[in-house]
Amino acid sequence: MLGTTLRGRYEIIRQLGKGWFAETYLAKDKDLPGNPYCVVKRLKPRSTEPFLLQTARRLFEQEAQVLYKLGNHEQIPRLLAHFQENEDFYLVQEFIEGNVISQELKAGTKWSEQEVIKFLEDILNILKYVHQQNVIHRDIKPANLIRRTIDGKLVLIDFGAVKQISVLAANLQGKTIAIGTPGYMPSEQNSGHPKFNSDIYAVGLIAIQALTGMLPDQLPRNPNTYKIHWRGLVDIKSCLIDVLDKMVNYDFRDRYQSVTDVLQAIADIKKEKKQSLNKKVAIAVVVVAFILSITVLAFPQIRQLFILPGQDSPINTEFSVYENPNYSIQIQYPLSWRVLPIGDPFTGDIVKFWSPPTSSTKKITAEVNINVENLKEPISLEGYTNISVNEITQFFTDAIIHESYSTKLSNLPAHQVIYSGKEEGYNVKRMAVWTLKNNKAYIITYTAEEGQYDRYLSISQKMINSLKIY
Repeated sequence: MLGTTLRGRYEIIRQLGKGWFAETYLAKDKDLPGNPYCVVKRLKPRSTEPFLLQTARRLFEQEAQVLYKLGNHEQIPRLLAHFQENEDFYLVQEFIEGNVISQELKAGTKWSEQEVIKFLEDILNILKYVHQQNVIHRDIKPANLIRRTIDGKLVLIDFGAVKQISVLAANLQGKTIAIGTPGYMPSEQNSGHPKFNSDIYAVGLIAIQALTGMLPDQLPRNPNTYKIHWRGLVDIKSCLIDVLDKMVNYDFRDRYQSVTDVLQAIADIKKEKKQSLNKKVAIAVVVVAFILSITVLAFPQIRQLFILPGQDSPINTEFSVYENPNYSIQIQYPLSWRVLPIGDPFTGDIVKFWSPPTSSTKKITAEVNINVENLKEPISLEGYTNISVNEITQFFTDAIIHESYSTKLSNLPAHQVIYSGKEEGYNVKRMAVWTLKNNKAYIITYTAEEGQYDRYLSISQKMINSLKIY
């Protein structure tokens, strides 16, 4: 297959994997600019049995329709093409650049409780969509989860016809195989009767693997009940243990019956943790405030110790208001900062704010910019975000994406990205937030030298939060 070009378009350049009835290849799409990578799956039924070929063709068409529909989710690879040549079936899917989770879960590696909760939320929200399409994945495991390079999000792979047709072919040849991977596959799935919560079982086992650093087949089990005994392997006292235990219950009837139920349980854990933290913080603040008040009253000169020269803080900074009716924006900014109204309709630059220079550098240490981009055609926030993040990684020198997540800007759905890299020879760190309204993109960006980023973060965040788009 190497060097072969399918349909005069998909040039096979490397084999990625090989199974009993299927092979997976990395290919280049010669019809698109830049010849982007794609993944080609080749299914070889290895049988001349007419019934097998006829049924395989029917399943292949059905599964292609499912894959096409599932690809509407941004964290599932898109189906680009499907076709049959010489009794072999081919699927062409989007190539996802990133690292498989199995690389992150090397033997002995342990994740924190917070990392596991974030992982669960991410994968379960994908799975929620999959189940809404009446599809059971049946092979969720670390090797089928990719952390996408561009934004750090998880992508669920390996759906489709390959599994069902392979099982059909094996059964016709007198072999009995189940779809799934030992260790991550519950008993009902192993016996050929998968449920929707069979996928929940697999996700729960990956989470336990991440917390304990142990593979599923290394975890101790009760020989009579098959219950996994892992509580003593971790130092966690939250309800997360109970949630995971219910996810991996041996009897599917005692598991969570839907992904929504699991997500609600995780939301309850986060709410409980937040309330506990807020209570501790409130007590600490009262105690510290009392001690400081007594100290300052007794020794007024000590107050000077708490004032850092050149330190910007939203608490003791006076603000003014900048408004531009032409672009329907209003924002608060520190009186000590310089303002440069631009209003360039070609570049989209509207206004720039600079912090005063410090004695340690001649370069302006922080700036906040507002841009308004007229969109040529309607686009979703998700689509605009994908384009923007891709531009950052491609055109910003040595770009590293630190955080990328949904947020609010002027009470509108928005997206925030924090990244760093080089600009004009300086190491800089940047926070960009954007939203869409009236076929326009509103972007506000905070930039500072990397060493000064935290210094001006609070005051810049207040500026961003004060932005009004009307």
